[in-house]
Amino acid sequence: MTFTWTFGDGNTGSGLTTSHTYVQAGEYVVRLAVGDGTHETTISQSINVLDSSAREPKAEISANKDDDCEGDDAPAGDFVLVWVCDDDNDVNDRTVSVSTTVTLDGSNSWAGCDPEDSTCYAEEYLVEYNWDLDTYTDSDGDGNPENDIDATGETYEWESLPAGAWAIRLTVKDNQGLVDHHDSTLYVNYRGVWNDFEMDRRYQEPVVMTWDYPVTYDDETKDRIRYLRVKLTYPAEDDDQIGGGLPTTTANRLDLYMYNSTNDEVANTSSIEDDSRNAGDCASEDRCVWMVIGGSTVRGYLPGDWSVDIVNEETHTTEVKSMVIELQYR
Repeated sequence: MTFTWTFGDGNTGSGLTTSHTYVQAGEYVVRLAVGDGTHETTISQSINVLDSSAREPKAEISANKDDDCEGDDAPAGDFVLVWVCDDDNDVNDRTVSVSTTVTLDGSNSWAGCDPEDSTCYAEEYLVEYNWDLDTYTDSDGDGNPENDIDATGETYEWESLPAGAWAIRLTVKDNQGLVDHHDSTLYVNYRGVWNDFEMDRRYQEPVVMTWDYPVTYDDETKDRIRYLRVKLTYPAEDDDQIGGGLPTTTANRLDLYMYNSTNDEVANTSSIEDDSRNAGDCASEDRCVWMVIGGSTVRGYLPGDWSVDIVNEETHTTEVKSMVIELQYR
């Protein structure tokens, strides 16, 4: 077998392995010809030789974060956080469907030197911004899930995103062919509120109102819900009930029942005594019951399309001040 190398600068070499030193920077095509005396095959590879003073670029995904839907500051960290806040939902629409647009921003990336450095002078410039929108999925099928080009550009408008989490990567290339990448995580949280509606009274069977919502927990990716919260607030008493011809004051009691995608019960609030129904910043005249379900519980009960019921077993109507569903991935 013979192994013949050409290095693209007029020099050649031989042998199964070889080495070569280039004296000038530039782009070269290296070819290897392998022969057995009868047949020969050739393979080539382009290489980019840089001057020793060449400076690598810097990729940076801006860690833009929304405050939560109640105005509390976002936590610190190198990630992107978006809150979808539906603060005044119609009680006749009780199916949670999250779809939002997120701007991924790579504009703080640079070539040559950090532009915030007052002594910075750079002739280098960036020529490519490539986004991998899920580093756990090999979208181009080449065996490497972390090098896909799912989107391009200094910024990217990612449309129709549900609640969830995604591991993302920005790779930049400068005019010399040098590259750098930055990994981050995008989180989309959701908070939906239904205000001021009435639960009908029980006749024979309890009255039930159902809300549906999606939850995800993927062991193999970042897409894992952290907390699922359901918060119900209603007055402790109604003073507009009719009894004996005159309005009377009647104690209220509503309960939450949560079910997974196969209609198995996950949790309920029926064991909470009235005096203990004061979760959160609950006014003295109200009853406030919360369900807080962690990601490990979601994983154990099978993620998917879940539901929660408000149940009224009383024989009088009951005002609901607010019903809140939160899907928190970060």
